[in-house]
Amino acid sequence: MSIGGLVLGLLRGAALVWRPTGKGAWVDRPPPATGTVPDVAHEPAAAGAPRFSVIVPTYNRGPLVVEAIESVLTQRAGDFELIVVDDGSTDDTGRRLGRIHDRRLRRLNLPHRGAAAARNAGIAAGSGSLVAFLDSDDLWKPDKLEQEADFLARHPEVGVVFSDLEKVDRGRFTPSFMRTTEVFSRRLRGGPAERVLSMREIYLCLLQEAVVKTPALTVRRRILDSVGGFDERWHSSEDWELLFRLAQATPFGYLDRPLAVIRVSPDSLHRVEQEHGDRRMLQLLAAHLRAAPDAEVRAAARRGIRGRARHLAWHHLDAGRRAAAAAICLRWGLALPSAELLARAVAGAVRAPRRTA
Repeated sequence: MSIGGLVLGLLRGAALVWRPTGKGAWVDRPPPATGTVPDVAHEPAAAGAPRFSVIVPTYNRGPLVVEAIESVLTQRAGDFELIVVDDGSTDDTGRRLGRIHDRRLRRLNLPHRGAAAARNAGIAAGSGSLVAFLDSDDLWKPDKLEQEADFLARHPEVGVVFSDLEKVDRGRFTPSFMRTTEVFSRRLRGGPAERVLSMREIYLCLLQEAVVKTPALTVRRRILDSVGGFDERWHSSEDWELLFRLAQATPFGYLDRPLAVIRVSPDSLHRVEQEHGDRRMLQLLAAHLRAAPDAEVRAAARRGIRGRARHLAWHHLDAGRRAAAAAICLRWGLALPSAELLARAVAGAVRAPRRTA
């Protein structure tokens, strides 16, 4: 193939990806910063309300959701309501849930609309002043809620707390997910067992990687209400999008111990809907880059875009779609610009580069 033909082919591929936005298009702008931050230091609980509302969305995960529920019901901190939102399951989820008898468990049955809508329904049905999330294929350690409640009591200025996790992926066990991250792991070298991250600190991290995982996340309800819930137009990475809005409203707390276990399944949403989530995150990161107020934020957004473009390109290469992988690298290589992504675009159109991460 001639160089001219190669470039023309890549540009045509990029055109398939570089769609103009119009009516009904994705929201590709960063959410505006909140004008006032809710007062989380004095957050009275409603009379008779539990301290925690635990939200577990599920869809066709009968055996796994029972294990997830058991990990909640065995929490040392027992002041919670557990709201399991059945997002239109067609397997035996309903029968399995019917066998669990615990006054703290409530079940919502909804038509299938996706994880974001299911979580929002659970949030609306709950009354706890703290809202915690658990996906139906994941687990909690017994002291998860206890540790978070203690931290938030000692740090009333913090509206969000998250922790480290263990990870199980296709039989491979990772004892500390945070220490596998490229950016956040640098903050953990010789650091304290817990810390408060300023709004700017967590924002810079989120621009570069999805460091906070939903099963390790608890939010003060007042903060969550102030920024809105999950965006139901997102089918994947909806938690990452919400975290950006939370980072504009409150400092985050971090507990450097694994309080949850994420179990990656073949039908995990971040795999099934990876292309959708990566494309939307690239649009959102690009919007943050355009609105960046200083050089540090611009650099972080560029690193995040490069990483997400590589991630999406690997997804296409794994599926044998070399042209699509090259088009992604070309589009974002030109947009940043990035010599690394442009080189990947050319290499990907000729041969599949070996995936190393």
